[in-house]
Amino acid sequence: MDSESNQPRIIIAEDHILIQEATRAVLAPTCEVVATVEDGLSAIEAASKHKPDIILVDISLPLASGFVVAEKLRDSEPEVKVVFVTAHSEKAYVERAFELGARAFVLKGFVRTDLPLAIKAVMRGSVYRSQAVAE
Repeated sequence: MDSESNQPRIIIAEDHILIQEATRAVLAPTCEVVATVEDGLSAIEAASKHKPDIILVDISLPLASGFVVAEKLRDSEPEVKVVFVTAHSEKAYVERAFELGARAFVLKGFVRTDLPLAIKAVMRGSVYRSQAVAE
């Protein structure tokens, strides 16, 4: 966390610009967005460069999927907490995300309500999943 602002430092990895902008708007009051990227390879590079507290990844990213990003960061940047923000609610996707070390799983349709809760949970060391995918 940024010692000056006490706001979590976040990277948004999302290939749809409108969703990227909407996510940034939801986070603006409580988080510092240090980078936005539109593909998985850029997400991995940005995490290495910016050392965020949290990286938000979609499962369906060009060049490297969110699963690839999570796996690479688990090995190369283990202090970066991975939060999936995706439209995929299938149980297999949710399970795979957490197997790869994800700290939260938020459905895109619930970003406004669930993402702030997920960020708070992850920053205090808990895990979070959107109600729509909760077991």
